[in-house]
Amino acid sequence: MKNKWFWAAAFGLLFAMSIDVWAFDWTGPTVLGLPYIIWYTALLEGVLFVLVLLFARYYWTDDGGAA
Repeated sequence: MKNKWFWAAAFGLLFAMSIDVWAFDWTGPTVLGLPYIIWYTALLEGVLFVLVLLFARYYWTDDGGAA
């Protein structure tokens, strides 16, 4: 987890998944009164939270991520 390309790919994939091309004008089925896209966005935010925690723990350290 000290590889900068791993983190670049992880954050890049998360960014690509957050681009709202596939559900731009979609208000269709709901869960608990909210469209699926709201739940999807909340899930992405949770994944981002965990990813930043892992990044801070394993890469963003005092040694600057040097392996």
